[in-house]
Amino acid sequence: MRRRPFFYGYVIVALCFFNMVLMRGILASYSVFYIALVETFGWSRAATGSIASVNGFFYSASSPLVGWAYDRLGPRILMPFGAFLIGCGMLLSGAGTSIWHLYLAYGLLVGLGIGCIGFVSNTALLSHWFRRRRGMALGLSTMGLGFGILVVPAVQVLITRYGWRAAMALLGIVVLATIVPLNAVFQRRRPEDIGQLPDGDSPGATDVAATAEPAAANPVPARDWTLAEAFRSFPFWSIAVGHLGLGTGLALMYTYAVAHLVHVGLAKQMAANAFSLVGVARIPSTAIWGFVSDRLGRDRAYRLGTLFTLGGIGVLMALSADAPAWWFVAFAVLYGIGHSSGNPTFGATITDIFGGRNVGKILGWLEVTFGIGVALGSWFGGYAFDVAGSYQYAWVLGLVSFTVAYLSVQACMVWKRRSRHETR
Repeated sequence: MRRRPFFYGYVIVALCFFNMVLMRGILASYSVFYIALVETFGWSRAATGSIASVNGFFYSASSPLVGWAYDRLGPRILMPFGAFLIGCGMLLSGAGTSIWHLYLAYGLLVGLGIGCIGFVSNTALLSHWFRRRRGMALGLSTMGLGFGILVVPAVQVLITRYGWRAAMALLGIVVLATIVPLNAVFQRRRPEDIGQLPDGDSPGATDVAATAEPAAANPVPARDWTLAEAFRSFPFWSIAVGHLGLGTGLALMYTYAVAHLVHVGLAKQMAANAFSLVGVARIPSTAIWGFVSDRLGRDRAYRLGTLFTLGGIGVLMALSADAPAWWFVAFAVLYGIGHSSGNPTFGATITDIFGGRNVGKILGWLEVTFGIGVALGSWFGGYAFDVAGSYQYAWVLGLVSFTVAYLSVQACMVWKRRSRHETR
């Protein structure tokens, strides 16, 4: 029997995984940098949180351009360039002496860089390499987000020993030394570019494999959407609203969870360690959710994920310094399992509907509202604390935000089933 050649798509998954590790590590680490910046400069919590808001704003503003650039230039140029911006931005952030320096370095440069190497590029890239196994591929690659959260305790150790400036500079050096060269050397846009087919299929086997898959998955889009057609469609705006909710909820958690744990009485290192358990829970869960969404459907899988997420936030709101240790573990496990469903579900839902030649552009415009949500959540948590003296109102907004995200996926699946029925 002739041996099937190695499918290069798994190299692409590994690259996306590693990109996610360092991207999420930098974003999640802002939760400990946030505390250090408040203590160093004495800025209000809303002002300090606004640095992450500026990051979210430039991420949002650049997303349509990133989608266009991905379709025109491809990942081998765009992704190393984004990593270069992130590395330079972190180095310059470590040298910042005013809030405007951090707005420009962490807000502008890092925000633009993450736009180039984040959700839009990785999802568009994997949608070309995987069709039937798209949820699985997105799940495996976004496991990197869980590993990225594990960077937070290490960053807190660096801050404690060497200061926040050295910690930011070291993160920048790591990005420049790893993500830039790896993506420049190993990235490829499509399997056809190296003589392969999506999912590693053999020539002539694609149709047979597709008919063997469960009908519920149906990952191949029924049409090749243009950007103008997407703008006029219901699922585009439904996902846009869901992205707004998802971005708001994630920004609240990644910016303020550690600060909340410190506020209720945990030591800084213990708070960072507790939050890192979210990453531990995410590592297996993300891959599982991708597999589950391929089998059960995107909306059913995300419904379960949302219930876990809301339960985790509810436990977080009830935490106090004298709470049993297992409460902190319960928060991390529930939230980590639940919110790990977001990336593979949204990514697969978008590419199931809009996959095609213009998927990069469409993803870029959809990501605008996610970035707006990041900017809103990053600012609101600090503002809520300045006004009320706690983060409880921030978590209420988080509950609402993740619920809206789920409802948007549910609405898209209803639309998709009706559209399929009407075309028969």
